[in-house]
Amino acid sequence: MATWAETDPQVLQKYGRTVTAKTVELNWWNKFMNNDEGAVIMTDLRTESPNEEGGTVRVYFRDHIEGEGITGNQDFEDNIGSQSTLYQDVDYGIFGQSLKSKAKKLESKMATENFRSKAHKDLPKWLGTREDRIITAKLTANATNIVACSAADGVYAENSTASITAGDRFSTAAIVEAKKRAKNGVDGAGNPHPIVEPFVIKTVNKEGIVDYVEYHLLVIGQNAAEQLGEDPLWIEAQKFAAARGDDNPIFTGAFGVYKGVVVFERSNWSARKSGIITSDLVEYKTTVDGVETVYATGFDSYAGAAGQKTEINLFLGATAGLKPFDEGFDYYEDPKEGGRKLLIGVDRGTGFDKTKFKGKTAAEQSSVYHGKDFGMIAIVNAVS
Repeated sequence: MATWAETDPQVLQKYGRTVTAKTVELNWWNKFMNNDEGAVIMTDLRTESPNEEGGTVRVYFRDHIEGEGITGNQDFEDNIGSQSTLYQDVDYGIFGQSLKSKAKKLESKMATENFRSKAHKDLPKWLGTREDRIITAKLTANATNIVACSAADGVYAENSTASITAGDRFSTAAIVEAKKRAKNGVDGAGNPHPIVEPFVIKTVNKEGIVDYVEYHLLVIGQNAAEQLGEDPLWIEAQKFAAARGDDNPIFTGAFGVYKGVVVFERSNWSARKSGIITSDLVEYKTTVDGVETVYATGFDSYAGAAGQKTEINLFLGATAGLKPFDEGFDYYEDPKEGGRKLLIGVDRGTGFDKTKFKGKTAAEQSSVYHGKDFGMIAIVNAVS
């Protein structure tokens, strides 16, 4: 019996590229990823083969140079600058999925082509959703800078969600507070915290003049979107926001723009979909052949007073996340049961972590960057 399985290496490579392109397209975070430090998620192309059992990829960060330097005819050796180098180990391993044709025999080349076409559509959907969930969960977990929404004062003067009660709504005041902390490098308790740099600089040509506009990204859930949409300051701002980004794909599908923050609405996390996480979800984990992988945990720590359910929105800037990966998915076709069935599989080396650099020495560990979110602030509101 003919198997109709594809064996040509060039065709298999072409199929792999097709799956890679579709998977990237179906990952919600795609438009915010590239290999530049100014991207929300900085990608890092890796050419080495990952360990089959998984491992880590080390990414380095250089802190600012400290010291007064020299002037005039002074020797450089008289006042050499100092610089700390911090690092982050990002989980990295094989990531993939497969489909096998149903019990009905693949009796013709046409039947095989139909199954192959279905696999080329359905595998990227699964892969894109899984990557989306991993990114969203890891960005959300264990925030070190938290804006807690308050109905009375806009935000609570604290760096936790302990005071949030029913009715503490998301508003423009929370956006202003998050951006203030991002620019000044402080958390809710007034302690030093990494400055959250803007994620994009947009070039606008006005009569031959090039202007640079900086933006932060804010991804909000359905409750926050509903609450923000009733804020008079937000409503007024949107009357003048439409012309700011119509020609830039980064704004496609945006909920709006407020004081240099591009806001996107996402659905909330569910059993079938990725999205903004609420505090009733304890963790995100998967189990394959009895092996449990916990990607992120502790979402319930964002609950408010007396267990008040909350929604964890993501205020993000440059290099909020790190994503190493190899060139693309490897593609396989394997005949089963003497050619009666066909297994189609794809895998690639990849990983993701929220950026949170660490130092080795005591001096490096005293850096404001050590152990703190590099490009992310959580904005948390009550879910009624």
